[in-house]
Amino acid sequence: MALTGLIPSLRLSLLSAVFAASAFALPAAAQTAAAPAPAAAPVAAPADPTETHSVHDDWTVRCKGKDEKRGCEAVQTLQTPDLAHILAHVAVRAEKSGPVRLIVLTPPGVWLPSNVALKVGGVADVVLTFKRCGQHCVASAELTQDQLTALKASSGKGEIVFEDGSRRPVILPLSFKGLGAAMQASLKG
Repeated sequence: MALTGLIPSLRLSLLSAVFAASAFALPAAAQTAAAPAPAAAPVAAPADPTETHSVHDDWTVRCKGKDEKRGCEAVQTLQTPDLAHILAHVAVRAEKSGPVRLIVLTPPGVWLPSNVALKVGGVADVVLTFKRCGQHCVASAELTQDQLTALKASSGKGEIVFEDGSRRPVILPLSFKGLGAAMQASLKG
């Protein structure tokens, strides 16, 4: 007899559990069902008409701006052989009435006290000092007239050297082929 009294009470407990579960599941289902459709990708804006690029062998000249605010630089991007990863950016920025700066962007995680060295045959190393780190670490140096003349005349290979965070040397090959023409084009704007 005790067993027949237990069955109705189990039915009531089971029915209460199902009702309670559905009370919690329905709002959750409504939330997932009401998720908005993803927004359409924004339409790309047209390229800035005041930005130009020209290629000079292994260097690219990028110019931005108009008239007296126009700035140009000769740039080379150093990548892995499979072109999957960017290792560094090297830029020579010349101003018509100002100094010429050599700028190197390295990945973060470098050993900052070691700075960056530009090595090219027949020229004393150019040491670039790290200025700041964010998505890239930025090192720069103002080039002397002798360094500038030597770099313009170079057409072979050089190296960018710095240390990673574990103090291991990182040596990246750099081509000077076309740098002289790229620097002349960057000064003309």
